[in-house]
Amino acid sequence: MRHLDHSRKLDATAEHTTRPPVPRFCMPAMPPLGLMASIENRLHAWRQHLHHNSR
Repeated sequence: MRHLDHSRKLDATAEHTTRPPVPRFCMPAMPPLGLMASIENRLHAWRQHLHHNSR
């Protein structure tokens, strides 16, 4: 059984040495969907407002 314990220790140390450093800040790959929908709705309403006022 002692030889099994030794292999577990080697595997645990191998995982810790390959991790990349943690960045100081993180930028998401995609903005929140609610925010994007809100911006699109406001732009659409603004364009409609300009379209109706230009007549």
